[in-house]
Amino acid sequence: MIFFETIHEHALSIDFAMFVVIWVVQIIIYPAFRFISEDDFQQWHTKYCNQISIFVLPLMVTQILECVTSCFFVGDTASWVRLVGVSLAWCVTFFHSARKHQNLSTQGKRMMVIESLLAGNWIRTVLWSLVFFTSVLTY
Repeated sequence: MIFFETIHEHALSIDFAMFVVIWVVQIIIYPAFRFISEDDFQQWHTKYCNQISIFVLPLMVTQILECVTSCFFVGDTASWVRLVGVSLAWCVTFFHSARKHQNLSTQGKRMMVIESLLAGNWIRTVLWSLVFFTSVLTY
């Protein structure tokens, strides 16, 4: 219980971290994929995916745990909005973005895949922004 209370107390910080990460990815990292040489891309991309996961996966897991427990213990509208936003962002992550990253890691630089990744990431960017602004209004 202490763990869940602790993450609930830090929900705004967790949501802010995801907000910052997704905007950095959308504005800086993914557009940079266009400029990495084809010869270096596959190796660089695989390394990028492994390294960014170290930061993003703990945040994502903590965030979803906090949203679920907040819905269970608090149950207000903001908790449910956050849970829906995070859940949808997870769906886009695992059903769209992860597949595109897998394709880039195995097949190398493909501009169509990069452009699709960028376009699909706008959905995650909007969702995680919605989650963060809901937290701002709540806390």
